Amino acid sequence: MQVPFGEWLPDQPEHLKPGANVATNVYHALNTYKRFPSLVNYSTNTTVTNAKGAGSFRDNSNNIFNFVGTDTNLYQLASGTFTSRKSGLNGTATDFVTFTQFGNHVIASNGVDAPQYYLMGTSTNFANLSTIVTAGTLPVFRVSGVIRDFFVTGNHTNNTNRIQWSGINDIATWQGKQADFQDLPGSGGQIVHITSGEIGYVFRQNQIIRMDFVGGSVVFRLSVISPNRGAVYGQTVCQDNRNVFFYSDDGFYQLSGDNISPIGAEKVNRFFDLDLNKAYTDRIKAATDPFNQLAMWAYPSKANTGASGLCDRIIIYNYATKKWSLAEAQTSVIFPQFVGAFTVELMDIISENLEDINAALDTDFWNGGQMFLGAIDQNFKAAIFSGNSNECEIETAELEPFPGQRANITGVRPIVDAISTLTVKTKERIADDETASVSVNQNSSGLNPVRKSGRYIRANVKIPAGTNFTHAQGVDFIAAKAGIRWVIITI
Repeated sequence: MQVPFGEWLPDQPEHLKPGANVATNVYHALNTYKRFPSLVNYSTNTTVTNAKGAGSFRDNSNNIFNFVGTDTNLYQLASGTFTSRKSGLNGTATDFVTFTQFGNHVIASNGVDAPQYYLMGTSTNFANLSTIVTAGTLPVFRVSGVIRDFFVTGNHTNNTNRIQWSGINDIATWQGKQADFQDLPGSGGQIVHITSGEIGYVFRQNQIIRMDFVGGSVVFRLSVISPNRGAVYGQTVCQDNRNVFFYSDDGFYQLSGDNISPIGAEKVNRFFDLDLNKAYTDRIKAATDPFNQLAMWAYPSKANTGASGLCDRIIIYNYATKKWSLAEAQTSVIFPQFVGAFTVELMDIISENLEDINAALDTDFWNGGQMFLGAIDQNFKAAIFSGNSNECEIETAELEPFPGQRANITGVRPIVDAISTLTVKTKERIADDETASVSVNQNSSGLNPVRKSGRYIRANVKIPAGTNFTHAQGVDFIAAKAGIRWVIITI
């Protein structure tokens, strides 16, 4: 009896759900699960403390620049080494750092200190952006984006509901050339994110506003597309082209055009709400992996009781298959990262096993420029999600093989292209706690021999750390009806 793992649906009851009870350190692909890579760190030094933001950029000559911000420093990451490019910042525990590219400029801000700029290909260190302003007054802002040819800022000091934009195609002009500002009315709360593109979306805590360039004296038309739903404070919004994913007070959503879809409802919203350490909601970090069509939110779970609020879990949404999963990783920041030219020492961030690298050494691949999902790990080192050192765990839904009768399980064949261990869990009543068999290994015929009986059953499959696999699809139960005991009563 073959049973596919199905979609991870932690918000649904264990019995009769059409999907998996557990899907950890994997991500959903079409009709299968794949390994979600573990972190492989590669930097020779550290950021000393938790990262509060990161960004990866290319200049007009295709050179790569990676930056990481902490409460007190802005670092450049190059050739596996962190170099401080600005020290003495005054960020606090709940502040975060945003990096936004405008032409060859990278703008960094934390909402506390003066905004900083770095001119790629020219600058050595970050400097106050106000030093190159030629007209108007530059605000101190927390978030920013690029909409058409304007650098747009939001959440200003003493004006958390204000947006202000630069002159057209001019980061140095804040008066004239269509530069202007607007205070957003209503009770939408402070601005927490501004997306970039031909059109922009301004996320407040309880409101989403669309910005369209119309030119003339109006410059931007502002349209409220969500009057009572926005994004949670922090870095809870991520974007892949015109698809925007965000975490709101009532769950996860996707914004496509002006359509807002609830992607977490009745799937993961309740699980996440219960699992999140709410003392550190400002530490949630969202990012996309466009290559695998994944939107992710790293977050501190309730199991992480340390004072640092370090993220220890990542909830993953495949926006191609519209399915969820979970991963475990100790990190303060996740972000899409361009990797520069490789050295022999950095080759293992692509694969911990050199035999698995399928790029010839004389190809342009090793010149760098590839995008990976990057992070700053719990040791404050730069890392890439490219390893296989995590244990993957997937569990079927609970099923009743023979309605009204108990079942004898004599073995299970995992439909996984790797050697795996397996446990069978059973119970007699829906209200009972399950009992588990011993964990058994796979034999040479592909069977995990296990003997367990019960009315309701499920299989838990674990793929050991260090094991490579491509597909985990489900299990094949070897089951038979349990015998019926007859009682003869003589009258």
